[in-house]
Amino acid sequence: MYKTLWNHLDQNKKKAPAPAVFLALLTAGWSAAGILSGLLVCLGLQTELMVKLTVILCTGGYAGLIPGFFGGILYLYRMDLRKTSADPAADSVANPEKASSDHTSLIYFHNN
Repeated sequence: MYKTLWNHLDQNKKKAPAPAVFLALLTAGWSAAGILSGLLVCLGLQTELMVKLTVILCTGGYAGLIPGFFGGILYLYRMDLRKTSADPAADSVANPEKASSDHTSLIYFHNN
């Protein structure tokens, strides 16, 4: 689900707002799913209205926050959204794994 949504947004949006729209849509979608599941749980409860509203809002809020927002952040974190630049020294500072395998960058850092 996360990959499908990201691929759709990445193709149809500019690069800058795609992560923000991705997180907003995930949070809203998971919140709606949580509210619906809270409504289903409340159908079986024989309690007062305030308890039912609390259950509905808590399921919606926690579902939007944990799998929606934090799950989206973890998905984006696992992806490498950084692009390589024209300066190889800046790339080696941003990505030390590649710098350690590139011998010319090691010589560059050793001499400077």
